[in-house]
Amino acid sequence: MTLGFDARFMSVPGGLGRYCRELLIEITAQNPSDTFVVIVKTQPHDFPARANIRWIGCAIPWYGIAEQFSLGTLMNAQRDIDLWHIPHWNVPLTLRAPFVMTFHDFIFEDFPTHDHTLKNFLRYKLKWLVWRALLKFNVHRARAIITVSNYVRDQIIARFPLAAKKITVVYPGLSRLPDPTPPPFDITHPFFLLVGNSYPHKNQAILLRLLAAHKFELPEHFYHLTHRDRFSEQLQKDIDAAGFADRIHIVFDASDTTLAWMYAHCRALIFPSFSEGFGIPPLEALSFDAPVIAARTTSLPEILGDHAHWFDPRDSEQLFVTMQTIAANVMGGKNHAAKFTWRDAALSTQKIYKNVL
Repeated sequence: MTLGFDARFMSVPGGLGRYCRELLIEITAQNPSDTFVVIVKTQPHDFPARANIRWIGCAIPWYGIAEQFSLGTLMNAQRDIDLWHIPHWNVPLTLRAPFVMTFHDFIFEDFPTHDHTLKNFLRYKLKWLVWRALLKFNVHRARAIITVSNYVRDQIIARFPLAAKKITVVYPGLSRLPDPTPPPFDITHPFFLLVGNSYPHKNQAILLRLLAAHKFELPEHFYHLTHRDRFSEQLQKDIDAAGFADRIHIVFDASDTTLAWMYAHCRALIFPSFSEGFGIPPLEALSFDAPVIAARTTSLPEILGDHAHWFDPRDSEQLFVTMQTIAANVMGGKNHAAKFTWRDAALSTQKIYKNVL
């Protein structure tokens, strides 16, 4: 079999980049006799050497007109491809070959990030209409749809009932982080940890309300490990304006060794997100035996089960009470996290490939 894979997202940090990378590492290792044609922004130098991979460099950005037409032309030119795997909803309109797509969430639809000006609202509305039309078209023509939780599967079916028979839930795996090393900055207080991007739906703003009411009752500091973008920079401004820069510390683009150390030494990971398709950081925290305080919402109860301390993400008082009462991790969290493996994800994904060909 010759499989095509659009892995342009592998060049960016975050869940989607990790999904592409880890899935490809496993599938290419498990199938040395198959050929994999992998489209990337730049060929990764730290990817394991594989004789069965043919890399294709492609500078076409995602979510634009060129992706819908020029990328499709590039993909159609690879005439030996039996099946393409598109790891997101943005399948080129002009792609003629059969494909499988992975759909991760409806964040774009459920949590728009435009400001309140009429111009930006209209721009968002236009993007939403295009997004919904493309998604409906791609869901219709996909040979199969992979999604990352039962919660997202149900969301897809609610919007596109005829897609129900195409959908398979394949949980992502938990990547092994390197051994912890102390961060390149001093930490002198006990701390709670937050990990992930700073989009509004991630709900880090709950910390501002929490400290406004309970600053002198909480001796702990807060460290938020995130990527530098306009959302994290705005969050930093909000923290500064509220006068909490001495208690909430944003760490941009931390290394995996620092991330591992922070998991291993935090009082708990706080994961206050309003919406998650899956949720990797809580599982990573569990793998280091760190307690997890999580919002009881969307996919998180499905993924974490009984291995988290739960709170309402709209209730900072409930979060405060939960933080005050945790003493240790919920039993079995480390073993629970170990159940999510990229090996199993790759095996399940390959079964889908074979079923549609």
